[in-house]
Amino acid sequence: MNILIIGTPTSELVKLIKKSKYTEKIYTANNNNHTDFPNIEYKNFDELIQKAGALKIDIAINTDKNLIEEKITEAFEKSRINLISVNSKWLKLETSRLAAKKLLEHYKINTMQEITVPLSFPVVIKTNVPCCDYIVHTMDELVFYMEKLEGQKTFLEEYIEGELFNIYAIFDKKNIKYYYMKDFLTEVQNDRLDLLKTKLTFMFSDEHADFIGIFAIHLVWNKNDWHVKDFNMNTIMPEKYLENEDFIYILNSAIYQKLDEE
Repeated sequence: MNILIIGTPTSELVKLIKKSKYTEKIYTANNNNHTDFPNIEYKNFDELIQKAGALKIDIAINTDKNLIEEKITEAFEKSRINLISVNSKWLKLETSRLAAKKLLEHYKINTMQEITVPLSFPVVIKTNVPCCDYIVHTMDELVFYMEKLEGQKTFLEEYIEGELFNIYAIFDKKNIKYYYMKDFLTEVQNDRLDLLKTKLTFMFSDEHADFIGIFAIHLVWNKNDWHVKDFNMNTIMPEKYLENEDFIYILNSAIYQKLDEE
């Protein structure tokens, strides 16, 4: 298969692609940086799609979230090129975190409780940028950071401590296949995770999600249950999570909506 990496060809992604027995040629489409592969330069998505078609690209993989906001997924949806990428609507699970929280709550999926007025500390100030959360321990700290973040979308959330755990998922517009380190979990944690996966799968199905892509879910174990901390939409799972599965074979299965047959 001919594989096109749109955006930065990370070492982890390149390794997974090269390792696959189905990979024939690797191309990139990166207007910003030099790559070690034949590179497609393009001015717009139509030109990129046309050139990808001429090269007989079987699978394109987008790594650039800015392009998602520019609706690259929707552009490729109209073509015959298979693109692995979350679309602009579902990227908001990461970039509109309060909206994501409301959606999770609607489907009875545990997340941290939103706080209107803090009666005790610490609490967490959350923004729409996952790396920019602030844990505050006093009212003075709260006032300081809220003034600092004036103009940004913020909300308060309860602070909970617990074991952190990541799961990766690939969605094919119908099915979700989950990847995580099972051996690190207790029997109770595995049981609760099975329930969480069922709820997440139903949420994506019920909301008619319409993309083929990979994302990560960051969890916290607290009070004998998993709580969703946040999402990293449009990512690549580390090789150790695949347990020797062929990455390109998995992507091809997703394209043909056969993840449930894996």
